[in-house]
Amino acid sequence: MKRNYHVKFLNEKDVALAEAVCSASEEYYLMEQDKPASKSDALKIITEIPNGKTRFDKFVLAVLDENEQPIGLVDIVSDYPRKGRWFIGLLLLTPAARGNGLGKVLHQTIKEWANDGGADSLTLGVLAENEKARGFFEHLGYTKAETKEATYGGKEHQVDIYVLEIK
Repeated sequence: MKRNYHVKFLNEKDVALAEAVCSASEEYYLMEQDKPASKSDALKIITEIPNGKTRFDKFVLAVLDENEQPIGLVDIVSDYPRKGRWFIGLLLLTPAARGNGLGKVLHQTIKEWANDGGADSLTLGVLAENEKARGFFEHLGYTKAETKEATYGGKEHQVDIYVLEIK
């Protein structure tokens, strides 16, 4: 049976949709910050904007299934960290929505959207211990550019920065 998915652009009023995906993806938040996601974590996904960017540069989308249930979150910042490079801050599917090709389809859509928007590459960070995500993005053609230190929820990490050239 073919499943139908669509996206909704989120703003602060839609925090419940983001929170539902974050809560369903508890294993990611336990890895990232040693605690389940909170409403404030979900709100940060929607509202936190990198220095030098505006709310018009950031796009947060909920992926909804045919029953309007949130099954994924995508966070993208255009022309960050430089003009022509788009940053994927989050591409998160709930565990029930994984393993069926949806992540690959979403990524292809992001890639086409970025290309249409003038991007020459995509970049993202992956927690060094998140082997599944590393494998997923490497399979899509990303290459590791560097490793940085970062702290999330008080937990320190090594974050691998990946880049994919799209032009």
